[in-house]
Amino acid sequence: MIRQSSHYLLYILTLTVLTVMFSACVEPTNSTGANEFVVADVFATPGKSLATAELSPTPQPTPVPENMLPDTPAPTLPLPTVVVLEQPTLPILITGPSPTAIEAPAQSTLATLSCETAPPLPFGAIWQNVPQAQGAMRCPTGEPQSVHGVWQAFERGVMFWRENDNSIFIISETAIRQGQATDKWWRIVDTWQEGEPEDDPSLQPPEGMRQPVRGFGKAWRNNGFVREAVGWAIADELQIDSQWQTFEGGWMMTSPNGTPVYVMIPLDDPPYTNGSHLGPQG
Repeated sequence: MIRQSSHYLLYILTLTVLTVMFSACVEPTNSTGANEFVVADVFATPGKSLATAELSPTPQPTPVPENMLPDTPAPTLPLPTVVVLEQPTLPILITGPSPTAIEAPAQSTLATLSCETAPPLPFGAIWQNVPQAQGAMRCPTGEPQSVHGVWQAFERGVMFWRENDNSIFIISETAIRQGQATDKWWRIVDTWQEGEPEDDPSLQPPEGMRQPVRGFGKAWRNNGFVREAVGWAIADELQIDSQWQTFEGGWMMTSPNGTPVYVMIPLDDPPYTNGSHLGPQG
C-alpha cells in the first residue's frame, strides 16, 4: 500500500516538472492584451506640435537718479507787479516857471512841543494821530476860518480858487499815489478876465474827462507843469466853503463835505508860491 502511494507522488511531481519546461519553451505573442502595461517613448514617437505664444517683456520703470525729482511741470508763480510812473497827458508846449524842489518837512520832537490849545476837529484828529503833521504844523494859531472858493477834481490832484485874493492852488497827488510821503502844491494868481476864451476847442479830452475852463483852464493851458501835475479834469467845478486852520508851520484846509483834509506846508515866504503836503488825510 505504501509502495503504491510513493509511485503516485512521483508521477505527479514528474508531470509538474514537464509542464513548467514546456511553458518556458513557448515564445510570447506580440499581441497586446487589455491588461498589458506599455511604456511610450515620448522622444522617439513624433506628435503634434504645440502652439507657442510669445510674451512681450514687461516694461521696466525708468530709474530716477538719486537726489533728482521726476520731470513734473513747475508751478506757475504770479508775476511781480510793475509800477509804471504816470506821465503827463498833454505835451508840454508852453514853458512855465519851474516849481521849487520839494523836501520832506522837518520833524519836531513831540515831547518838547507844548501848545496852549489843540486844534478843533477835523484838524485836531489829524494833528494828534499823524506825527508828521504835528511835526510840520507845530501849534495852531487863531480859530478856523471859512474860505469861499471853487473846487475841481482832476486825474491826479485838485485845484482850488480862493475868492478873497483871487489865488489858484494846484495840489498834485502824483507822488503820493506812487507811495511817496509828500507831494507838491503851487499857488498862482488867477489872471483870467471876462471876454477871454474859456477853453481851447483843439484840445479834446479822453472819454469821461473834461478840459478845465475859465481861470482854471487858463492856468492849466499856459503852464505845462500844472497839466503834468494834475492831468485832465474828472468833474465839474464846485463852489464850496473850505475850513482853514492856520498853524505856526502852515495850514490845514478841508475839501468838499469836510473831508479829506490837506496839510499844506509852504516852502517859501508869504504870499507863498509853492510847498509840500502830506496827501489827503481823514
